[in-house]
Amino acid sequence: MKSVCGSEATVGHYGFGVVGCGVISDTHIKAIDQLENAELVAVCDTREEAANAKAAKWECAAYTDLGEMLARDDIHVVNIVVPSGLHAKLGVQAADAGKHVICTKPIDITLEAIDCLIEAGDRNDVRIGVTHQCRDYKIYRRLKQAIEDGRLGKILYGNVRVPWYRSDEYYADGWHGTKALDGGGALMNQSIHYIDLLIWMMGSVKTVCGFAAALDHDIEVEDCANAALLFENGSHGTIQGTTCTYRGYEARLGIHGNKGNVLIVGDELQMWDVEGEEIVHNPSAGHTGGAADPKMGMVGEAVTAHAKQIGDLLTAIEDGRQPELSAREARCAVEVILGIYRASETRQFIDLPLG
Repeated sequence: MKSVCGSEATVGHYGFGVVGCGVISDTHIKAIDQLENAELVAVCDTREEAANAKAAKWECAAYTDLGEMLARDDIHVVNIVVPSGLHAKLGVQAADAGKHVICTKPIDITLEAIDCLIEAGDRNDVRIGVTHQCRDYKIYRRLKQAIEDGRLGKILYGNVRVPWYRSDEYYADGWHGTKALDGGGALMNQSIHYIDLLIWMMGSVKTVCGFAAALDHDIEVEDCANAALLFENGSHGTIQGTTCTYRGYEARLGIHGNKGNVLIVGDELQMWDVEGEEIVHNPSAGHTGGAADPKMGMVGEAVTAHAKQIGDLLTAIEDGRQPELSAREARCAVEVILGIYRASETRQFIDLPLG
């Protein structure tokens, strides 16, 4: 197995247990397989057929009972890829068993659940990590560095648009589109990657307002949302997230300063116009990504980016630090989304942190 985590400090060997054998699990398992200090030991799913099939594919042990899997001494990290509303519950169980935890996004769907997971990590002295893989795509790293270097000048505003499409069949699996397990729709499930990027680039959010509703699907949560943000530093932001855009189009992130503009479409650079630097304009930038097919966002750079974030968790364990994307930081995007939901319900401006 090849290491792509970019760290020279990792000397231990870590056994992984993956909880959840749905579509996204293969991306995480492939990422684990790329790390020379990581090994898939077991998978767990309440559906015996799914667990056995995944175990046969990846030549590991299969479990339907999480407690039994957690009893293994050769499992050091639990990777949780189940419906969002179960992340913290299962993460706490793993942490209390002395295992480090990494969750797919979102870390969970309520702040109370997230805080329980954070407390479990602190209580058991284990690390809690989250995968927001877009942070490790090269183009977003490049933009983040440019902002930190001050090359865009004073950041004035940023915007996120996620005009995706999801079919009725997508919402017929028993958990997508439900308040109990999905926690939200176009924002909490799909747009959260780009909302996380916006916060990462722009800083903490002070106030939100917006609207969220189900306009074209018979679901409990939103398939369309629009929001305005005021950041702590005084800059402005906008978010538009949907799963009801006809055919679906590429997500886009725009960051605008008084010395430059950068626009990224479909995770590819479309415009780089920064004072003193060569202008790049690529009108054909972007690909279908997750615009209409949930599986399309799990290929290409996604596996490598997952591996980098999982690898950072392992380095954090050895260095005695928190992961670069800690549970506390991953909580921020969820809080912004919940603030938008509250703003939509109350038709008021909502200040953060939420009370």
